[in-house]
Amino acid sequence: MNWKILDFNDFRFLSGNIHDELFGSDSSLVNLFLLQKKYDIKTSVQDGFLFRYYTGSGNRTGYGFPIALTADGDALEDAGADTLEAARNESSLFKAFELIFSDAQEHGRKMQFCLLTAVQKECVERWLREKHPDLKADFQTNRDDCDYIYERKKLAVLAGKTYHKKKNHVSRFLRIHEGEWEFRLLSLCNISDDIISVSKQWLDQRVEKAGGQNIADMEILRLELESIKLAVANKDSFNLEGGVLYIGGKPVAMTLASRISDGVLDVHYEKCLEAAAVDGAYAAINWCFANACPDFTYLNREEDMGVEGLRKAKLSYHPDILLDKFYGEIA
Repeated sequence: MNWKILDFNDFRFLSGNIHDELFGSDSSLVNLFLLQKKYDIKTSVQDGFLFRYYTGSGNRTGYGFPIALTADGDALEDAGADTLEAARNESSLFKAFELIFSDAQEHGRKMQFCLLTAVQKECVERWLREKHPDLKADFQTNRDDCDYIYERKKLAVLAGKTYHKKKNHVSRFLRIHEGEWEFRLLSLCNISDDIISVSKQWLDQRVEKAGGQNIADMEILRLELESIKLAVANKDSFNLEGGVLYIGGKPVAMTLASRISDGVLDVHYEKCLEAAAVDGAYAAINWCFANACPDFTYLNREEDMGVEGLRKAKLSYHPDILLDKFYGEIA
């Protein structure tokens, strides 16, 4: 396969030709673009599929599940398929796995997969049973990689006992800042500078609290800020959704998201300044944004990366789907 870094031409082509029912944050093209340096991700389009190879570490090493493509006219003529149906059937998927198998042999790589959902893992295992019964897969999952997926409407309404505490947090914020709070949407307002401002102040607060410790973690957060700047600079190409929460005209919280597939929105970033967070601004911006994107059924708020506080916060919103991710080697 011809592997390459994803550029903007590739992104524009792919963004119009992925219509599969995808839920995982790794399937987000924006994530793929923004994280390709961090995980040294290479991509290839062949035979009606988008192939991905991750050169990260541990559970971020190996081939991603091939993503079926579709296109109008001859946009995929060179790829050898021009309909989603042709690419999604099991026979074509098995051929895609054979391409991965050959590529691993050609490059002297271990036959590894990563970031597979349970359904995708089962598909790979079925291919092995039917085509390579002499090979075995050793797949594992890591709780830190699970995506938290929520029904958007539930986060917008916050009804019943389940969300009683969250609704109280929102109500408290609205009461404290009555008449001075405002939520502005990225699609309607020029708020790019405010998104970056909140992100930078949030980072500065974390660096100050760290006091020179956790240098590696701080470097990761600095790289994240650069990704946010890149995303905002290309918000139109990425078709980003997002917003900023203001108090007295000053930005105090931000969120950025992009479409994974029809009905599924991936929330990439959510930041809130400490003073506003005490008043419930995290709950407020979550609620505001859930109400601002009615065209989507689900919000994927990504993984918790094993961070205890983040896990507690994500669980407190009662995910409808905790999407397991599997990784492993075939030998």
